[in-house]
Amino acid sequence: MERMVGLNRTSYIPFIGVPLGPDVIRWERIDKTTIFTLELNPEIANYKYIDSKIPENIITNYKPTIAQEIELIEGNGAYNILFATLYNLAVGENCRFPFLLCFGGAYNFAWLTEATLVVSELNAVERKIKFKINIDGDIKRGMCDMSSGEPVFKR
Repeated sequence: MERMVGLNRTSYIPFIGVPLGPDVIRWERIDKTTIFTLELNPEIANYKYIDSKIPENIITNYKPTIAQEIELIEGNGAYNILFATLYNLAVGENCRFPFLLCFGGAYNFAWLTEATLVVSELNAVERKIKFKINIDGDIKRGMCDMSSGEPVFKR
């Protein structure tokens, strides 16, 4: 019988990467948030074949995004990255970061990719920066090892 593992909000761990040099990344966990919604955003092509009265839909691609927010806690690594992006009104490559999503569970699946951070709002009353993570480019699929306390992506 396969082991069953209950997953919850602490099972899915997103990280923003800060490049420190060639092949060296410091991962900052997006931790002080109360939302996490991974939207796959499938792109669908519609084909009207001559042998079918009803058009067929084929998924051709995905453009995953994650709606997020972070508490205004100066000194928190993820907050510092997002505040700098907001403060500098970053555009282009200055909004792109390495991104790691650890899915948790029995197999510790993970995605490693690039992402564009789209900062949309600073709400001082709610003490939050709201932003979206737009996953860009190819997604490398693998495993996330957290045994050292820091995420290590393995293919």
